[in-house]
Amino acid sequence: MPDILFWPPLPTRAQLADQLFRSVWHFLPALKKFDRLVFPYAGEDFPLLDVDQMLAMAQIYLSRDLDPAIADHAPKFAGKIAVIEDAAADPARYTGPLAGVIVWHTGEASLNAAARAIADRTGAELVWADIATIQQETLQLIRFVFTLFPKKEIDELLSRSVYLFFEHLKRWKDRPVSAFGNGPSLQKVVEERRDPGATLRMICNSTIGDPAALDHLKPEIIFCGDPVQHAGCSLYAGQFRRDLVAAMAGDSRRVLITQLGFVPYFRSVLPSQVHDRIVGVGNDRNADFNVDLTKSFYTAATANIFTMLVLPIAFTISKSVDIYGCDGQAFAQATKPWGHAQEGDYMSKMAVTHRVHPAFWQRNYAEELISYYNDMEDLLTTAEKAGVTARARTSSYVPALAKRFHP
Repeated sequence: MPDILFWPPLPTRAQLADQLFRSVWHFLPALKKFDRLVFPYAGEDFPLLDVDQMLAMAQIYLSRDLDPAIADHAPKFAGKIAVIEDAAADPARYTGPLAGVIVWHTGEASLNAAARAIADRTGAELVWADIATIQQETLQLIRFVFTLFPKKEIDELLSRSVYLFFEHLKRWKDRPVSAFGNGPSLQKVVEERRDPGATLRMICNSTIGDPAALDHLKPEIIFCGDPVQHAGCSLYAGQFRRDLVAAMAGDSRRVLITQLGFVPYFRSVLPSQVHDRIVGVGNDRNADFNVDLTKSFYTAATANIFTMLVLPIAFTISKSVDIYGCDGQAFAQATKPWGHAQEGDYMSKMAVTHRVHPAFWQRNYAEELISYYNDMEDLLTTAEKAGVTARARTSSYVPALAKRFHP
């Protein structure tokens, strides 16, 4: 099996530990798909490094900003980590076979060129994963990890998800749906105990960590699809996954629907007895909106969980869909993320992801807002042409929902 090289050489023990433990999480589902993770090291203390000790005593070396569960997984990487001395950053010494070159730092042009040279010489995939400059570094790593799986395994993963979706669809089909976003208005729905009626309930993202919302809404379908906040390596993402384990255990009917590439990660942390309740859906960045996954099992890739997964699944299930908690925000305020239910608690927990993934938050929020508003209009229009009635049940800044508001 090939190695995976991290480039350029890491200059300090702290930076080595950071990349090492991030990689324990990122490569956990593919542990048997590569020979070694190779970390060149340029620090003067190379003779003092003991990578086996770092893995065995990960609780001591692991940053408090990373998911503490990584320490439990670290010993599994014994024999899979190679730290080699390379103070000169000499690309000629790396001859392969290599599956990938993970560029963890992009700040020096000459070292970037060296990474390209290594990849060209060895046929390795070049993965740009600098947390300071690459907005989607986590997604890039997840996509690369997915390429390590043989096509047969990916086909089996997809086939299994299709089978499970159709099995669960037998009890969902044609029931009216209530789909809940996690905007500020969701908190009012929960606090005021508003009754969504005899509907199939769907929730997404951080709502799984709100016991009051789970108790009141009693959702049967849970959605998530954010690489950083749900499938990432941070303390916040780890807490999300622990909340997910509890939410799935709290009701044997609940099904998790996520992106296909995230399924191996959730399987690695969710008990095996709930694996039949994890469904992964592929997405296509160039596709039109699909509102019937029984005909083609994919969705259009968008930057929002509601337009990418929640509503396409809702429209596949039912011709009557009520939408709550998709507040959006005024365009004049589009210089920051929009609000959420339990806002104070949510933002205090989210602060850690700003430290672990700084480039992820270097975003054009106005551009994202416009894209979301346009996607929502196009998706709802497509659904209505297919005979769906979609109603917004809480007020919203989103134009497509505001004109479909029925309190």
